[in-house]
Amino acid sequence: MKLGILTFVESKRGIAVGTEGIVKEAESRGHTVTMLYAKYVGLVFGNGKTLTYKGQLLSPEDFDLILVRPGFTKDPSAPSSIIKQFQLAGFPVVNGYIGVFRTKNKIRTLQMLNHFGIPVPKTHVVAEPEFLSDVTRDFTFPVIIKTIFGTHGTGVFIAESMRSLSPIVEYLTKREHGPVKVQEYIAEAQGKDIRIFVCGKRIIAAMERSAKEGEFRANFHKGGSVLEAILSKEERDLALKATTTLGLDIAGVDILRTKTGPKIIEVNSNPGLEGISKASGINVAEKLVDFLERRYAAVSKKSGKALTKRKMIE
Repeated sequence: MKLGILTFVESKRGIAVGTEGIVKEAESRGHTVTMLYAKYVGLVFGNGKTLTYKGQLLSPEDFDLILVRPGFTKDPSAPSSIIKQFQLAGFPVVNGYIGVFRTKNKIRTLQMLNHFGIPVPKTHVVAEPEFLSDVTRDFTFPVIIKTIFGTHGTGVFIAESMRSLSPIVEYLTKREHGPVKVQEYIAEAQGKDIRIFVCGKRIIAAMERSAKEGEFRANFHKGGSVLEAILSKEERDLALKATTTLGLDIAGVDILRTKTGPKIIEVNSNPGLEGISKASGINVAEKLVDFLERRYAAVSKKSGKALTKRKMIE
């Protein structure tokens, strides 16, 4: 299999640890892996649905599958358009444009989950600090404030009172040039959440994350501790339903355990592999490459040839 990995992050340290694990696993099986950095991708219009990479024309014949690792933390409109162009040009893509676009905009994520009856914490979207007194009638302090775009716990704050809430919201709405989320704080979760890794409509692994002392965010990248999580049937069903609802093939679904049952706080279209592999004892990169091989085999069988244009669902 000729696998292309489309990444939106390039640093002096190289690719992310999780992506590196995928590359090593795929190459160990004899697959060819090519890293495609989004900043070098050109979109060409007026003469067909085409792309270039570092000035050279890209063809669907170059790759059997494109794996997207959308590590961007900004408005998803432009980055998602690159993913969409790959699909329009006939490249089989995982995850596709629509799922990435929905999950990178946290308002859209909540909107869809809520619409389809998937439980989420009580949340208000606030664009003007002057209306906070009306909003907070639905809450007791502390409350959680989140930016619309963010990852690994960045853009997440806690306010213990209106005195601290107001300047946080004022600052964030000006900095982000848009609204933020004010969300109920679920005390019974005790600084813990559950991350469920879903791949190809299967649950691959799950971990419980606990915030370090003095921190309220349980993210592994914020120093939180991790251990294997044993899931209830309801939690498993919610994770699968959320992933399908948002149009993702690969997802990290974050759940809080509350007095009224599990609630989804986030769905990530670029889930990390390091922490959950450590906690669960499962080689998540291996399971992910298993899925990519199944997807490639299914596409090949359906078309009767190795390379095909997948049907795109908007």
